[in-house]
Amino acid sequence: MKERNLCNLHVSWLSRIKLRSSTAIRTPRQSRIQNTGLLERRCRLKGIYTIVMRLKRKVRCKVGSLGSVRFARGAYIYTGSARGKGSVSIHGRIERHLGRRSRSFWHIDYLLAANGCNIRAFIYSQTSRDLECEVNRRIQEMAHAAFPVQGFGSSDCACLSHLLYLPGYRIDQALTKAKNAYCSLRLKPRICRLD
Repeated sequence: MKERNLCNLHVSWLSRIKLRSSTAIRTPRQSRIQNTGLLERRCRLKGIYTIVMRLKRKVRCKVGSLGSVRFARGAYIYTGSARGKGSVSIHGRIERHLGRRSRSFWHIDYLLAANGCNIRAFIYSQTSRDLECEVNRRIQEMAHAAFPVQGFGSSDCACLSHLLYLPGYRIDQALTKAKNAYCSLRLKPRICRLD
């Protein structure tokens, strides 16, 4: 596989992990990754991650069992866990969210497939602690974010939602709030920007 320039460093993370050619990063979005921390050994990383995304316009889409949902334009943040190996590791989750899916399974899959939804960054941290809900709560409190859809991404916990809406926020502001939430829990966040 071809070596890529990530985070302005000449490092091939593809050569450090074994990927089948069918899962190799090929989409235009993925070739624009700029990472402030190397994604080394990311196929084995377990922890939590946050997606920072922007909706360019209002969208209505079906979100699994939640039914038809209307989303306002603006910045959104979604926090999830990646505490397994392979496809449920941090690497696996990032690949899934960036790639094309034949079918939507998770709530976030439906939103990411909506026309006009663009992932702008990932924040992730390696941890063995179950902090997905706490990171989500801290981001919500720090950013005074709204819960646009009750139950979104939180069917397995008591949270109102794991999707947050930040009206009036620019992407860099949303990214800073999310990073500060990780740091407040003594996590070491890594940021992977898609420009």
